[in-house]
Amino acid sequence: MRPNRRADSRNPGRFPHVSCMMLQSANKLFFYFVAAVLLSSLVPSTSLRAAPREPKLPVFASSIVGKQVELNGSAIQAGATLFPGDVLRLGENSTAALQFGNSSVLAAPMTELVVESQSLKLRSGHLQIRVNGTEPFAVAGPFFQLNIAGAEGITGSAEIKLGGARAEVSAVAGTSEITSAGSAPYRLHAGETAAFEAGAEASTVDSAGGQVAGKVSRLIPQVQIDRASQHIVAQVSSGLYWNDELRSGAGGRAHITLKDGSQLNLGSDSTLRILQHDAQAQQTSLDLLMGRVRGKITKLSRAEGKFEIHTPMGIAGLVGTDLSLAVTNEYTELMVFEGSVRFTTLSGPAILVPAGKMIRISKAGAVDGPSDFAPQDALTAESLTDITGSTNSGPAGAAAQPKAPLIITLIGVGAGVGIGVWQGTRSPVSVSLP
Repeated sequence: MRPNRRADSRNPGRFPHVSCMMLQSANKLFFYFVAAVLLSSLVPSTSLRAAPREPKLPVFASSIVGKQVELNGSAIQAGATLFPGDVLRLGENSTAALQFGNSSVLAAPMTELVVESQSLKLRSGHLQIRVNGTEPFAVAGPFFQLNIAGAEGITGSAEIKLGGARAEVSAVAGTSEITSAGSAPYRLHAGETAAFEAGAEASTVDSAGGQVAGKVSRLIPQVQIDRASQHIVAQVSSGLYWNDELRSGAGGRAHITLKDGSQLNLGSDSTLRILQHDAQAQQTSLDLLMGRVRGKITKLSRAEGKFEIHTPMGIAGLVGTDLSLAVTNEYTELMVFEGSVRFTTLSGPAILVPAGKMIRISKAGAVDGPSDFAPQDALTAESLTDITGSTNSGPAGAAAQPKAPLIITLIGVGAGVGIGVWQGTRSPVSVSLP
């Protein structure tokens, strides 16, 4: 039996009708597919990219004054969000205020800067910065780095002016640390203003006529040379002159070679002033105000020759010797390894200290010794000043070319004026930051 055939003959249009319905459904599905493809091609390609970059904390323009403020070449309005890499340029009679989290940046007319994540690069112009909180705010210049910080409960504030190869920084509140490539930082305190230049070379003339005393032979940063009103970040081969004052930081040390061949090792947290060093006449006076120095002194041959190291407790007179001298707030300590030292106290008595002996003079003037010192005491004194083989920082070590020192000149009291953006006017100054 073939019932299906008979059914087909009786209803010749049944299955063709079903086939037509299936074909129509397929056509609809194809149409929807083509429409989806066409619609997707009309969607901007940017919608398929990753989510927009976001700064760690929002950076936005809290105030814009004037019509010549451009962000990446286009006009910017107050409230706009800024991202790392954005370039802000201000023309004449225009100012801008930027908010970096808790820190505020005021930009004066004719300023150009690049936004970074919670910091900025200053290309030129004039900024004032206020830091709220414990985290410092960094400003990078073409030849310097500046970190502005407050203290617990104290706002940090600084003013920066950059034009060409010269920069000027005023610490209005808190502290501001200035650093150049390869140099230890120099700290400005509130009320101090400093000027410095790119690639500046150390001055060779001072108030004493520029007499050369020696040079820095080896170095562990941080060490600073104070010369008149200049504050120079010391480098290997930095020249030293009469009346120069060397100051080392918490980790800093310096090996000094004087013109007569004497060798001095300056320990950390120490201050040594070169009052006089005439190698030919053999007349030398140094002043150890604080800290520790190890000295291997060239033997004197002239009857009238002298080599003295002044301390708050008295004067150490040397003929030719190896010694360690330490000055603290409580006492002055002298250890003699070779030769002998005559120490004259402030009250007048002179004490001869031979090799292998030490004395300690309290701030009240009491003298303990001379007495023997233990070998361990000698090793400790040596280790606190030793920098054998050390050179200035840099990948090439001793073979590295010395970099130009950063010379910082204190020029007066820090400016406490603002840029005038917060009042929404074009006034050149404001009395204070908001």
